[in-house]
Amino acid sequence: MSGSNDEDLASRQTAGSTPVFESAFKDFHVRTEQLSAIDSLRVAIADELRSATDELLATSANLEDLEETHRMIGQAVARLRLKPHSQEFVGPSESSLAPMNSFLDRSPIIGGINPLAVPMRMQIEGDGGKDSVVVGHAKFEAAYEGPPGCVHGGFIAAYFDEVLGMAQSLSGNPGMTVNLTIDYRSPTPLKQPVVFRGWVASIDGRKISVLGTLHHGDTLCAEAKGLFVSMRPEVFQRLMEIRQAQER
Repeated sequence: MSGSNDEDLASRQTAGSTPVFESAFKDFHVRTEQLSAIDSLRVAIADELRSATDELLATSANLEDLEETHRMIGQAVARLRLKPHSQEFVGPSESSLAPMNSFLDRSPIIGGINPLAVPMRMQIEGDGGKDSVVVGHAKFEAAYEGPPGCVHGGFIAAYFDEVLGMAQSLSGNPGMTVNLTIDYRSPTPLKQPVVFRGWVASIDGRKISVLGTLHHGDTLCAEAKGLFVSMRPEVFQRLMEIRQAQER
């Protein structure tokens, strides 16, 4: 999760003190309910849209075929546009302000419903505590290309943000990204499985320092370090209220 709006950041936290507030991001990456039949179908549609993106980038179809494809896609979009719409977050986990299922499914990084996402598959190595390691498995297709045959560095940074964000959530009082630094060691290949790893390096009051790596096989492609600051519940609530006001 990027971008902290909390004006009372780490500079006001007494060194070594322990936050006592309930984190807005407690268990943020934990699924609390299974996908409904409708959302499962939305995932399938998102998969088709990802395939459509790859085909659009590579196709040598003639003008007539592209015109027909455009018409068909337009019809599908128009059908959905006529139906009711809602962007509200639903299904928060017990004892948390965070919209679990909505975040998991809509995320531009790991969300199965979001066609922008690869999506990355996340898991935890360890007991789930702050000493555990978060592992993210991904394969970037042509839509994510930067240098020829390689993943765009901006996408690598975004996916690191997700992995380190999940890692810092294991601290018990996680928050939002304050700083993220990426060192690119070797080109990251497209269309090949890659593995992100992230773990908590240290905790100092509200400040959580996290480290990460990206590998393709045995090749180190990039390293990352991030600083996160635990966010007070009222700040998260304010962000939710702003979002809801924008929807209205």
